[in-house]
Amino acid sequence: MLAILLPVGDEKLFGALLFQKNKDFKVYVNENDPLAADYETKLNLVHGTLEDVQEPLVAILENGAVPDENYVGRILRATERHPDFDVYHMNLAGGGRRFPRKAGAKKVFKLTILENAAAPLSSFVFRTQKLREKAVLKADGSLDTLPTVLSCAKDAPVRNIWRAELSWTAPALSADPAEVERRIRARLDLLRWTESYFGDDDYPLSVGDQLDLFAAETVKLYPSYSPEDLKEIMAGFQVSQGAIRKMRASSALKSALKARQKALQQA
Repeated sequence: MLAILLPVGDEKLFGALLFQKNKDFKVYVNENDPLAADYETKLNLVHGTLEDVQEPLVAILENGAVPDENYVGRILRATERHPDFDVYHMNLAGGGRRFPRKAGAKKVFKLTILENAAAPLSSFVFRTQKLREKAVLKADGSLDTLPTVLSCAKDAPVRNIWRAELSWTAPALSADPAEVERRIRARLDLLRWTESYFGDDDYPLSVGDQLDLFAAETVKLYPSYSPEDLKEIMAGFQVSQGAIRKMRASSALKSALKARQKALQQA
């Protein structure tokens, strides 16, 4: 049986779940969800969070996700046929970079970090116990998607749910400068987390490529942050430690900053 968590109730989500061909699922909603009362007699619905889930599998559907009528059935079929995985993934409808049948941690890193493949939390299904054990939380208590996926997939690759797609509309991003800075900072925090996860010897990139990536992300804070501020941020990465690497990090940052300044002038 599948547990489906809805952090925020949504008419489209509730409607899509009503039309599932396979009814072997339970919907978990927050205690004070204003829309839940309208569906309590129409769905197998309870009030609760991840800690209350009793089912062996759990999916978290956020606003923007619209599962088709075969969503539950395809998940249960895939997890029954391929039981030796802790994380499953459903590709998004509408094209874009797609996950292969199996994707180890390094492949997931390259797909999401380097190739910017859209992989929202809603596109994953987890073994409930593994998610409870390995979940990585943001400051607000919500799941941090990529760290959570990689942590749960430490022992086995992510298994794609073949021939299944999830309709997904990404939320609009605010252009407010404070929100833009918050997103850049979150990205830098994610890169720091990947250093701890993979370690220096097993990082998916060479040292040079890693420094180039980190520098390119750091200079996105310019011009709100001075070159000296950026240098301090860059120095905080593990890959920048040591005399030789410190020089290479400085060189990578200078090149990235020059490219950033040129791009701003041409904008």
